[in-house]
Amino acid sequence: MNLAPTVDCLDPEFDPIRYGYALELAKEDLRRIATSLAARYISAGHAHALSWPLLLGIEEQAFSDLAFQSRNDPTIVDALPRIGPATLPGVNFSGLIDWSQSDPSLPIVYLCVRELLTGALTFERSEKAA
Repeated sequence: MNLAPTVDCLDPEFDPIRYGYALELAKEDLRRIATSLAARYISAGHAHALSWPLLLGIEEQAFSDLAFQSRNDPTIVDALPRIGPATLPGVNFSGLIDWSQSDPSLPIVYLCVRELLTGALTFERSEKAA
């Protein structure tokens, strides 16, 4: 379901192994940045206020990070799935976020924030039980 732009594989300079490696590095880089940004909101007590506009803002900040942009080729960055109607069809971006989606090709920022929230809720429950 990844509807990101395709790469010209017929280009004689295209190396699919290097492309795959660069894509994985960019995914991990974006994951680290998005997790850091989302953790700030969650640690400030805003986990309950996470909305589509806030999630889109986190994604925009992560993709706009100058260090991220300088470490990754623009072609690779463009290949990463972003939150929007193309990657999340049928989602009402003015409604509540449905964190139960499980498609493996979901946008990285969505997945990172969901993992953080799941971890934060588990931690809260264990503290209350103690």
